[in-house]
Amino acid sequence: MVGKLLSLLRNISEVIAGVEDTAQVLSRIVKILARSLEVDVCSVYEYDPEKNQLVLAATQGLNKSSVGKITMAPAEGLTGQCFKECRIVNVSDPENQPGYKFFAESGEEKYNSFLAVPLRSGGSCVGVLTLQRTSHEAFPAAVVDTARSLSPQLANLIFSAGILKNLARDGDTEESIDTIQKRSFVIAGSAVNSGVARGKVFRIKPRDLFNEIDHETHDDTDKELKLFEKSLKLARINTLELETRALSMISEADASIFNSHLMFLEDKMVLDAITREIIDERHTLEFSIVMVYRRYAKKFRQLSDPSIRERLIDFKDVMLRLLEAVSFLRAEKNGNRDIEERSGSWVVVARELLPSDLMRLPIDNIAGIVCEKGGATSHVAILAKAFSIPALLGVQGILDQVVDYDDALLDCHAEKIYINPDQEISDKYQHLINLTPQAEVTGPKGPTFTNDGQQIYLRANISLICESSLIENYGAEGIGLYRTEFLFMIRDYVPNEETQYEVFSKIVEAGRQEVTLRLLDAGGDKKINCLNLPAEDNPAMGLRGIRLLLQNKDLLHSHLRAVLRAGIHGKLRILLPMVSNISELKNVIDAINDVRQELDKQKIDYCKNCSVGIMLEVPSAVFGLEKMLKYVDFISLGTNDLMQFSFAMDRGHSENQGVTDCFDPVFLKILYDAGNVVMKTSGKEMTICGEMASNPLAIPLLLGMGIKSFSMPPRKIPQMREIIPKFSLGECRKLVKTAVEMETPDDVMKKVSSFLDRKGLTEVVSQEA
Repeated sequence: MVGKLLSLLRNISEVIAGVEDTAQVLSRIVKILARSLEVDVCSVYEYDPEKNQLVLAATQGLNKSSVGKITMAPAEGLTGQCFKECRIVNVSDPENQPGYKFFAESGEEKYNSFLAVPLRSGGSCVGVLTLQRTSHEAFPAAVVDTARSLSPQLANLIFSAGILKNLARDGDTEESIDTIQKRSFVIAGSAVNSGVARGKVFRIKPRDLFNEIDHETHDDTDKELKLFEKSLKLARINTLELETRALSMISEADASIFNSHLMFLEDKMVLDAITREIIDERHTLEFSIVMVYRRYAKKFRQLSDPSIRERLIDFKDVMLRLLEAVSFLRAEKNGNRDIEERSGSWVVVARELLPSDLMRLPIDNIAGIVCEKGGATSHVAILAKAFSIPALLGVQGILDQVVDYDDALLDCHAEKIYINPDQEISDKYQHLINLTPQAEVTGPKGPTFTNDGQQIYLRANISLICESSLIENYGAEGIGLYRTEFLFMIRDYVPNEETQYEVFSKIVEAGRQEVTLRLLDAGGDKKINCLNLPAEDNPAMGLRGIRLLLQNKDLLHSHLRAVLRAGIHGKLRILLPMVSNISELKNVIDAINDVRQELDKQKIDYCKNCSVGIMLEVPSAVFGLEKMLKYVDFISLGTNDLMQFSFAMDRGHSENQGVTDCFDPVFLKILYDAGNVVMKTSGKEMTICGEMASNPLAIPLLLGMGIKSFSMPPRKIPQMREIIPKFSLGECRKLVKTAVEMETPDDVMKKVSSFLDRKGLTEVVSQEA
């Protein structure tokens, strides 16, 4: 197959080199492909951005007279779906597929298998390659792989031809280039904060001061050292100003991001290294800073822990701030950030966004953040969450694919950014974009009841103090999950008992009603620098959750003291993460009792009547649930981890599609059985805080399992409050009993969709399905 592919690529290259007319090139290519791949039909559809339609550009097998005449809108027919969603479509009997469209003039009625491969170039889809055969079987993997491998060459041919076509047009050349740049495309990334946003692109270009500064020497050591001393003072002042700005906008806990910056500016080894460059090598202060940064950057990049490597961004931020201070004191001009002169909403696009970059921008004007680099534990991710700014990181190549003032639509729920979206996409998102925080929460905020009178509690998931305002705004009935790990993530040192107590106290007070604090859930995908955890071959199944705390007695001890002391400020529930067996449970309960006795002896106030529960997120805990319930007051379903451990598949895996599905009858049966165990145990409660809790399609199933307390992102609460009164517990119980006996997730989805349709919730089905 490899030899055949190479031969095909060589043949196509020869055709492209030997013929200047693109139409002739495509005509010859489809003939070569049809013959080599042994298919009856090979066609290429080209996207026309001006008319916003796909056009049949070349074909071998369909009627030749249809070339240039068969057109379709993006998303129209199977070819349009392939283009719109930028995914491969491989089906048999295409006429039976949803969305199929028949073109009579093509003569395609005799073909019974269909393969469409998107042609991507420059970050956007420029066309579609389709193959058809008379047989009633989908195309084999070998053909699909070959077609996928050939697609970049075809895409580049179409893309290049489009550029030349635009440049050759009569009229203004700049306008033609702009037309190319404004084409619609979509890119995926990794969301670190949820939400939907729209605005014009504001690009922050890489600040490459480290490469711009020349290798220069000085002739006055004392002068350089005095400049160094003054520059350090100015850099520290600027850092404190940034921290003060953060304090006024976030909270005293979250602003600690800039503490690490001050630590770098006080670090004796760093400062001595710069001093040695000035004295020993006679380098200018600027070049001395550059040399020291490069040495430290190399060391950072060699570290095995990616979350610690991310701190290179903070070090870079500090060194740039120091260089700016030197530049200012030498009376050189600094580049301005002209976003401050622009009104309206902006989506900031950068290769990497430094914490100080974000703090210097007018926060009220930033609708979204998109970066090529960064992860969930980066400081920019934490700040984005603190400011409730939708943010997408890890968007490869985005900075080079957009220009200032491009129209950007950011969907962090689907983890995509649409650049210059067409009218169809715009219409789809318009109702979400138009919702202001005030408009989104109009409607009742009181208790929620099913239509047979059962009260259902809707609580909020939060991670930062600044999010506590959302509790009242969205009418949440307390906090169903406070993730204590974020307090640790944003620090380069372990917060002591008093620091934890201050933050947890504010959370418990802010919760107004019931507040569930989950103990530190570190390990796995939650990288926490200050704990200095060793690298593991399989961290998802290694030292994490409650077993990590039990291994670190001092950490657990101060953590429990802070949590129990904070509990006096409200109604506290303690949630234990990743408990896998009864021994772990009994050990941590013993630790809680030990801390209680210690606080009693010290005559320190603490919460004496808090509830204790476990996260149900591993299969072993499900099987041991009946025994564990003797020791706890409630359980909380962690559906995200429970799903991936039940199906032995990381939910973020690229090949995961269809493997983990919360509507899989097997998974529903796991939850259903757990619910039955809890319901037959007097005085116990089952709650849910995973992603499934905020899925409207799952709500009737979860109600049928006996769940009466749901914890979710606050913005989801109004929708849940609206749909829950449509259901009775009895009919939900019948629905879930039927669902767990089905065979596939699709079967369950059809059943649930039909159920919601009868309740007048068709719009919910269409939006979520």
